[in-house]
Amino acid sequence: MPYKKIVCATDGSPTAEHAQRVAASLAKASRAQLILVHGCVHAENGEQVVAHAKEAVLTEGVTPSTEVHEGDPVDIVTQIADQKDAGLIIVGSRGLSRAKRFFLGSVSHSIAYHAPCDVLIVRARPFTYKPPSATYHSIVIATDGSPTADRAARKGLDLARKLGAAATLVFVGHASTGDLVLKDTLEGMGEGMEAKLRVAGGDAAERIVDVAETERADLIVVGNKGMTGASRFLLGSIPQKVLEYAHCDVLVARTITQVSTEIEKGEGGIVSVDGRKVAVYRTDDGDLVAVSAKCTHMGCTVGWNAADKSWDCPCHGSRFTATGEVLNGPAAKPLAPTAL
Repeated sequence: MPYKKIVCATDGSPTAEHAQRVAASLAKASRAQLILVHGCVHAENGEQVVAHAKEAVLTEGVTPSTEVHEGDPVDIVTQIADQKDAGLIIVGSRGLSRAKRFFLGSVSHSIAYHAPCDVLIVRARPFTYKPPSATYHSIVIATDGSPTADRAARKGLDLARKLGAAATLVFVGHASTGDLVLKDTLEGMGEGMEAKLRVAGGDAAERIVDVAETERADLIVVGNKGMTGASRFLLGSIPQKVLEYAHCDVLVARTITQVSTEIEKGEGGIVSVDGRKVAVYRTDDGDLVAVSAKCTHMGCTVGWNAADKSWDCPCHGSRFTATGEVLNGPAAKPLAPTAL
């Protein structure tokens, strides 16, 4: 993965302070730029809030930049993340103020819905809670085998590897299908990646949360789309329910597109450019190669195969090299070069 730019929303509340600590830990582990953002009615009050937050983060060994703007905090946080091409927004589950209330607090709820990137919701803790470490030690990662959920799973596994955390992959559904999906997901990460594999039956969101509690997980990773459910929301029904039920932090991974700064050397990803989906590969020299994400057979969106370092079409099996040449059909033409 790892993140290159992280935006952390802060308002000076105890929950926001926990979020800042987690943000500093992840920024340090990823060597990422950390941006502390405060949206408020009166800018002078915001300056005091971010000054205090910056001082606290400096003690964690991270030097952040700060942004203070007057206006709606949701609009401000999401716009800053978009403008800065951030890969992750971190926000506390409660404590950020706004007129209307939702189950997470209106700001964290709305950011989870509208963010242009991944969102980490840090749960409120008791005021006296002082964890020995702000990093994660046990991560539960949900997948259903769909291409979008698979991307979220790979991101969660990569995060676990980066942090040295124990990983548990969970699939809710038929056992025979789940075993195959989980083994394929783990194998796609390459040699050296280890994880517990858990298959469960029943309500997907409830089982994901149950596994997290059994494994004493401090983080659940779930995609914002791709997980099946009876009803559809902007988040998808399952990730929304996980946010409601979980007692630990939740990382909602944006599963359709990502930002170019997330893409490491020798890796690829789908990036949104002016509403277009572009398949972007970063060479070993650090250069970006951009081609159309539409398969030249029937126009389906290709996905990055991390194990084989190829672009694979989920519809009819066409495969392309990292730079777009045809590996196998039915596609006969390469992916068209495009501009970023």
